Amino acid sequence: MSDEIFDPDEESGGEEQQATGKKRIGFLPAIVIDILKWSAIVIGAIIFIVVTVVITVRIMGGGQAEATRLPLQSGYEEAGAEMLDWFSQIGDVRGTTADDVRRTFIVTPHIGYRPEDDATLQELIRREIQIREAVAIYFSSRSVRELEGVENRERVKRELREQINRIMSNRIRDVAFSRYEFIEF
Repeated sequence: MSDEIFDPDEESGGEEQQATGKKRIGFLPAIVIDILKWSAIVIGAIIFIVVTVVITVRIMGGGQAEATRLPLQSGYEEAGAEMLDWFSQIGDVRGTTADDVRRTFIVTPHIGYRPEDDATLQELIRREIQIREAVAIYFSSRSVRELEGVENRERVKRELREQINRIMSNRIRDVAFSRYEFIEF
């Protein structure tokens, strides 16, 4: 008896289990127990991951996403304004106005053209120096009284668009300014 090692399978019913080749624990086969065990582990892991993500999103401010949503349509599209691409390589144009007491102007023009019009973009790139010169001459030949104010600014944009279109073979659609300043010395 001292040479014998205790074998739990040799207890009651052990001969039946060896004959069928299946191990039984209680009233369920071992494979069912393994399936239930792994299912519980997977479900526990999923619950842990979901809870972690929800807590992290709330801590990081996930509830603020509604404030940053953009409207589907902008006011420009609703008003019928044309969507344009903008040529912005001209940069600042500086000079003095035609006033008796000269004032310095600093303007940064941007030229709008149709997005699908690659020929206009190529021509804008080739004629950048000519356009820059036309803008400088336009502002240098006018007084501040003719240039300042909302109505005058709209007129300036329209007249510059006409001047640039005279230079180019392809037509531009608009002129806008990101900087439009007159400085007194």
